[in-house]
Amino acid sequence: MIDHSNQLIHKIIRLPRDEAAFMYFQLESNEGLCFYSTLDQSLKEPYRDIEVFGHISLRKEIEHFFEYLSRSVNLEVILDEVTEDSAEIVQKYEKKGKKHVRLNERSE
Repeated sequence: MIDHSNQLIHKIIRLPRDEAAFMYFQLESNEGLCFYSTLDQSLKEPYRDIEVFGHISLRKEIEHFFEYLSRSVNLEVILDEVTEDSAEIVQKYEKKGKKHVRLNERSE
């Protein structure tokens, strides 16, 4: 039997910069569903890349949340995976205190 207790949903979503405030509001309004961070590499772009993590036990709720929002926000899911929860997951994506992700590299 697989132990899912330490697995996380990991998504990176991309949306137009002018729709980001609405997305942040929705993420904050659904506190406890997932946690998120804007990737610094997108701050000077016309879009925002937002990295999202949530516990595997909330997978249905997280999927429903993004599916529902995609009806009103032009969002693109550019990474969607399940990963192990660990201290290294944060270090893997940090560079000098800033969040950077190479989108062509997936978690191991």
